[in-house]
Amino acid sequence: MKKLLLATAFISSAAAASSNINENFTHIGFGYKHTRYATEGLAPYFKGNYKNDEWKNLGGFYLDLQADLAYGVYFEGYADATTRFSTSIDQWQAGMGYAPYRSPFLSTPVSCGVINYSSSRDNVKGQSEVAPYCKLGIRTQIANHWNLKVDYQHAFYKEARQSLTFDNVFQFGRVFGLVAGLELAQRHKTEIGYKFGMQFSF
Repeated sequence: MKKLLLATAFISSAAAASSNINENFTHIGFGYKHTRYATEGLAPYFKGNYKNDEWKNLGGFYLDLQADLAYGVYFEGYADATTRFSTSIDQWQAGMGYAPYRSPFLSTPVSCGVINYSSSRDNVKGQSEVAPYCKLGIRTQIANHWNLKVDYQHAFYKEARQSLTFDNVFQFGRVFGLVAGLELAQRHKTEIGYKFGMQFSF
């Protein structure tokens, strides 16, 4: 009986460890991205050449990459492409980060890099703009199969963009997880983003 209890405890602890990705900064994720722009929220993306006169919804896909390098240093990359009929907003960003503190239950990543937004619309001149960004985050293991990452990011455009994101990863084993994210952003006006996808950790 004692051996059975010990074996059960060992299996349970191994399962918990395999589903804990808080210290793992290497993954690839992809899925669906949806962004809502408040009235006139698209104006800075078109240099004022286009202003939406109501809430605008754009949908598409996203790709999220991260690679742990050494000594707490990691690479991060992200891209999404969202569209609706004649209007499109695409984004990519890439940077380097450092996590001064990592543990199975709490990590504190900090990163900086470059971010690009490009826009297009029928009969309206779009634009492509690049700026530096910096990001502060907290990652925590809420439960055995649930990891939460909260990030504050500031993009240093002429009309700056600030965002707060909440990414939930529901992990099933060491590799596969499901992602549900929320982004609350402010540039010219309010922007609200949602993403649903999957993530593979390595």
